[in-house]
Amino acid sequence: MDTYFKMMKRMVDLYDQYRHQFGDHMENGDRVASFIRNLDLSGYNRLLTGLPALLSQDQGAIPRYEFDLDTLTRLTRPDERWAKIQEKVATAPASMDLTDSDQSLQTFELADLLLDLHPTEDELTEIEARTAAEPQKHPTILHLAVKLALSKMHLNTLATQTHLTVVVAMFKEHNRIQSKKVHPAGEDFIRRKVAELNWLYGPRADGSFDLIFVDDGCPENSGLIAADIIEEEGYDNVRILFLEQAIVSGSPIAKGLKSTDDSQKGGAIQYGLWEAIHKPWNQNELIVLYTDADLSTNIGQAGLLLKQLADTNTMCALGSRYDPGGIYCSPSGARGLSEHDKLRLIFRNYVRAGLLPQLGPGVDTQCGFKAIKAEALAATLEKLVDKGSSFDMELLLLITLHY
Repeated sequence: MDTYFKMMKRMVDLYDQYRHQFGDHMENGDRVASFIRNLDLSGYNRLLTGLPALLSQDQGAIPRYEFDLDTLTRLTRPDERWAKIQEKVATAPASMDLTDSDQSLQTFELADLLLDLHPTEDELTEIEARTAAEPQKHPTILHLAVKLALSKMHLNTLATQTHLTVVVAMFKEHNRIQSKKVHPAGEDFIRRKVAELNWLYGPRADGSFDLIFVDDGCPENSGLIAADIIEEEGYDNVRILFLEQAIVSGSPIAKGLKSTDDSQKGGAIQYGLWEAIHKPWNQNELIVLYTDADLSTNIGQAGLLLKQLADTNTMCALGSRYDPGGIYCSPSGARGLSEHDKLRLIFRNYVRAGLLPQLGPGVDTQCGFKAIKAEALAATLEKLVDKGSSFDMELLLLITLHY
């Protein structure tokens, strides 16, 4: 089944579950919910076929723009710093092998160079806008290095010191957890995630972060393999948990789970979040981030989320591949959205805005890169019902309803 279609059906389930908390002014939401309930897959596909015609109405072939002449003048001048960056990536491939540790080190070096050449946020943001405007023109390593540079800059300018806990669920990761020397599909993701955070925090790494890996009932013993790696490396800020232990011990966060078979990632993540906020950290200073086991998101970008959470009124921050500034990378390199995905996201976002307006304007609720304040988790975790892979939407909804 089309994943976008399936997600919209899940939105209707959430709408029905929490409709009583939305108030009386949800007439449009009720109509959208009824429409999606009655929509079958063939009707959905016909809708997508007709959507381009609706989107093209009243749009000319060439949009009109207004420009600032001072900005245009500045663009005509040579930029020696940009030339250095271009020289550095001149021979870089369009795409990145995320499993290649050498490419990872090159990305960190490029990010540090960007910070040296462009020491202000405005300058780095301008570089980010330049590369994002033409994603296919620039190699993936540059896109990532710009994000990493901004992340480190944001972290270093935070007024309040925070502790970051990163939670990762594991299921059948027994090959990917290994190095390539051990298995051809290996990503060595435990060591790599530690290295990403060590780069981000630099000299402040000690005591600034920890990682929790949660075995989601993996039949291939991913958790035991992880424990061996943690012991081998002597990591004192990395630990492994087993969801089965939470179920057997009757942990409140495992309520509704008879066995690990009842969890599809969600149960493991929620257990990790629960354990994170019950460590002896001051909740006002603790941020918990959860991400996927693979290397698709470099968690050295965590500073981008921590900056958003510096706002006292912001409880959670989400990474996004599709919002302005987001970059979606494929094996062929950085690129914008395909027309196929764009149409589905446009319609899915319309449905979500109608059913769950509390979630705000962000598009990419399923991105595996979210950071949440401990106080928000403490107020909502035990209320979660969904233990599956789409639990994110319910968690975000509960947080917005609470605050």
